[in-house]
Amino acid sequence: MKYCSNCKKVFFSESDKCECGKKFARKLDLDSPVEVFRSSNDSTKAAERCLVDAQIPYSVSDGSGYSPSVGKLEGEVALLIPLAFLKKAVNVLSQGGVMDKPEWYDRLELPDDPEWKEMARGKQTAVRVASFITFLFLIYLCVSGVDLLAEKIFGLIK
Repeated sequence: MKYCSNCKKVFFSESDKCECGKKFARKLDLDSPVEVFRSSNDSTKAAERCLVDAQIPYSVSDGSGYSPSVGKLEGEVALLIPLAFLKKAVNVLSQGGVMDKPEWYDRLELPDDPEWKEMARGKQTAVRVASFITFLFLIYLCVSGVDLLAEKIFGLIK
């Protein structure tokens, strides 16, 4: 089994590159997001309900575009789940009548009962605070850099 971090898909091919041209990931991380379902109609809501009922964590990747004259353009919506839950999600979605099992389903070598752990509340807060401080520091560096650059340019002009 090979995973493309660009396409967010699993492949069972002999080549070392994906269809998109990017090389496959060398090491599989069971928390990596993988596309389990893609649709452009109402079946996305049914798929989301199945995943929620089975307590499978997922995120939605909206492929819709935007046009200034028309507004939001309809596009496909992809449901992404952690790689460890791929087998369980395919089972749930096929039992729910949302999709058929793909031909590569029997070749999946994933745990039968994966476990998802949310980040601890304290750790979430610490990551948010550290991210905010880093963001402020980067803004400071940009403003200082522009000031320095402007000072050097105006120093040459005088």
